[in-house]
Amino acid sequence: LDTPAADATLPAAGIADPLETKISLYEEFQAIGDTEGARSLAEEVRDEASGDLKARAEAFLSSLA
Repeated sequence: LDTPAADATLPAAGIADPLETKISLYEEFQAIGDTEGARSLAEEVRDEASGDLKARAEAFLSSLA
């Protein structure tokens, strides 16, 4: 059988984007009072992401200042 190859640029069904996961984690870190852990994760997202994810991380970092 010939089946089309999966598109390598799209995450597999049911697997979250790692940067989205980091956003969830930094929000949780902030919620439990670990500001430095939250800042570190947000900086990683800012440095690795583009578009909306980058903007969300930058906004979060601005709110910590």
